[in-house]
Parts: sequence; C-alpha cells; structure tokens
Amino acid sequence: MKYRVLGRTGLKVSEIGLGGHEYRRPLPTTLGRWGEIDLEKFMKTQPKRDVIIKRAVELGINYFDTTQMEEAKSLGLALKNVGGREKIHIAAMIVFPFRKIDGKPESEWREFFIRGIEERLKLLHTSYIDVFNLHEPEDNYSRRKLRVALETLREMRDEGKIGWIGASSHDLHFLAEIIRKYECFDSIMIPYNYHRQEAREILFPLCRALEIGVVVMKPLSWPYYGIPFVRFGPVEGEEKSPYTPAQLCLKWILGSPEVSTVVPSVNSLEELEENI
Repeated sequence: MKYRVLGRTGLKVSEIGLGGHEYRRPLPTTLGRWGEIDLEKFMKTQPKRDVIIKRAVELGINYFDTTQMEEAKSLGLALKNVGGREKIHIAAMIVFPFRKIDGKPESEWREFFIRGIEERLKLLHTSYIDVFNLHEPEDNYSRRKLRVALETLREMRDEGKIGWIGASSHDLHFLAEIIRKYECFDSIMIPYNYHRQEAREILFPLCRALEIGVVVMKPLSWPYYGIPFVRFGPVEGEEKSPYTPAQLCLKWILGSPEVSTVVPSVNSLEELEENI
C-alpha cells in the first residue's frame, strides 16, 4: 500500500480507503431511504462485513469513511469483533445538520452537534473520531449555523473527541467560497472522477495553497450522475488497457497529486482485492 499525507492534518492515509456504503449499493431507487434498515437482517450480515474490514486493514487500508448512522454501526461492530482501531483513521459526520436544526432555537444548536458526535462515538466503539466532516454545508446554510457548528466542533476537538474538522460537499463552488472566507476545514471530501473533473479548477489550487487534504468520494461515478455502468471510467483506449474499468478509474484519480485518498464502496472481498 502507498500512503499520502492528508493535507495539514499530517495523517498518513492509504491511497485507497474504504467508503461507508459497503453493506448496500446506493441506487437511484434507494438514495432517499437511508436509515430504513432491517436491524435483524443487518446483524445477520455483519460477519461478512467483518471479513471485509479485517482484510482491508491487513492490506494496509487505514482510512475509513462513514456517512450514515448504519455505516458507523457497521464499522464499529467490525472493529469490535476483529480489532484494528489503533491502525486506522475514521471519518464521520452528521447528515444534513443545517437542515435538521432549521427552525430550532439557536440555543439548541450546540447540543444537537454534541449529541450527534457522542452518538457516533458510541456506534463506532471509539473514544475519538479522526476527521469529523460537516456534511453539505450548502444545504440550508446560514452564517450563524456555520459559526455555531464550527465553534462546537472546535470545542469537541479541544476535548480530544475529534482530531480534525473537514467538510463533505457536492457543491464545489460553494465549498470554495466558504474556504476562502473562513479557512475553516483541514480536509474536504468531494466527488471527483473521469466524468466530473471540475474539482481540478475549482478546488485543487485552493487546497494546495492552504494545505487542505482531499478525499475523493464517488470515484465510480454511477449512478449519481446518470452515467451508464459501462462508462464510469476513462473510455479512450480502454479496450487496450490491462486494468479493469474500476482499476482504471482509481488509477486516473490518483494521477492527481492533490488527492490524498479515494474511498470507493466495497461489497465483497473480490472488489476489495480488485481495488488494491
């Protein structure tokens, strides 16, 4: 495994990480149904995910992203069952936080973030989260919400429950403006792939200048962007490539030195081995 530095955090992260969706493929028909899981079925399938996590750690993967609550639960159970927490870095977040506090009294906002972080620490069976991402700050944004969120995250960082503060966003222009104005994130997680290259112009120069780490999500761009499965990687010359389409896509992304790690979802040991 090769490693890169995650910007100003100084964390040495594996070029290939692991996304949080390994237990279920996010398709257009299920994107709005996160959290609707059958807990009994979830627990029965946990041993399969334990094997994937164990093998990932053995292969040198040390960056694990968790977005939804069940993803944190899955990773937490795996680490509890097979060990390895001390060898890895975990990223977590509260999904759509600004949307969830919209309409609530400002006096309750701080407690909302604290409660969300504590909940994820419990699910992950850990005392700290290496990178806590502010999820989609562009959604129901206000300057007051951002101020309270950052103040609370910094407070939790000072208590040792968070290592670094990041952001996860699909709105690259908005994220760039927030960074320019407040310089408030140590790392960012953004979509970047052969069919979505705008980050190279919008964010990469800014991240280089401010030493902000870049984590790439959605490396295999299906199905979020309406792209057929057969075209989720580079196409020109693909027929002569010694790589599989997924490998070619990951290799292309890692050709950008600004990228610290890529976090594809994994559903089997075969997919994990292919990515490596």
